[in-house]
Formats: sequence, C-alpha cells, structure tokens
Amino acid sequence: MQISAGFRSMEEQAKLYGQGRLGYIYDGKNYSDLSKPRVTNAMPGQSYHNYGLAIDYFIVSDDGKNAIWTVDAKWRRVAAIGKSLGFAWGGDWSNFKDYPHLDMTGGLTYSQLNAGTKPRLISKVNGTTPPATQVESEVIVKDTPAKDSGNQTIKSIQRTLNSRYSTKIDVDGYYGPNTKKALIKGFQTN
Repeated sequence: MQISAGFRSMEEQAKLYGQGRLGYIYDGKNYSDLSKPRVTNAMPGQSYHNYGLAIDYFIVSDDGKNAIWTVDAKWRRVAAIGKSLGFAWGGDWSNFKDYPHLDMTGGLTYSQLNAGTKPRLISKVNGTTPPATQVESEVIVKDTPAKDSGNQTIKSIQRTLNSRYSTKIDVDGYYGPNTKKALIKGFQTN
C-alpha cells in the first residue's frame, strides 16, 4: 500500500473539482478542464484533505513497481485496517464511492474546521490523545526540529524515495513540499 495524497490546498482541490466541469471558477481563476473526467464532488473547503485529515492510497504490486487500482481483497484489507484505527473509508459512502479515501475527522464538520477548530483524535494504536494546544499569536516561529523528531513512517518514505528515485530530500519525518514533489516524481515514474 502506498499513500498517493494527503493534505491538499484549496487551489489543488479547485483543480480537481474543475475536472469535467464547464465554467468552474474559484478565487477568480477558471479551473474548468473538460479534457479530464470528474473525480470529486468536493469543492475547496469541502474535503477533509484540505484540513490534513484525509489520505488517498493505492495498492502496490508485489514487486513494488506498479500501482494497482482494482478494488479487491487487498484493497478492502487496507480499508478494514484503516477503519479499525478510527478512519472512515470512502468505499462505504453511498452517493460517491471513493475507494482510495480514508479520513479521520474527530467528528468535526467542514464549518468547524474552516473556523479553526482542531480535532481531538485518540490513537487506537496506543490510546493516547495529544495535548490540546493553543496558538497565542498569528506568528508561528518554527525551531529546527530535533534529530529524532518527525514521523517515522514519513522518514521511511523519504529514505525510500531517495534510494529509488535519487530525490535527495531531507529525511526529517515531515511531509512538506519537497517530500510531496518527490512522491509525485515517484508516482509518475512508475
């Protein structure tokens, strides 16, 4: 299994929503693209990807060289594991089946997320809840992360991208723009 998408900006969402639609304009820009099929019913701000609370995945062939998009037993197993960890699966939706989609929203609506409410998610792996945080100002100062900080899964993905595709990204455990570009490069290479 490989993750193909996580956080998605409002502009990226507008581009996806504009596929297969005539005259779709977001923030003054025309995102219509009739050369591609519709892939989402979610406008910008109406996808949990826009808040970093969703991922899309696909199955990888046994040799690791091909993406498999056929919904089969392996696909459903990944969905079942995700659901056991508290994710909702797009394959369970009634009006628009989105088989690659998993999200964990903490029960919040798009309106609540758009207003800045942060979900309190409980890990079903170790039962912990991250402490509540409060932003005291609009300016966020980022310190250099400690060497052992960052998500271990992201670090593993970054190491794999560097070895398979010579992307030369930092193995820091943070899913930032360089990691995203490297993932896209890897996805397009296969």
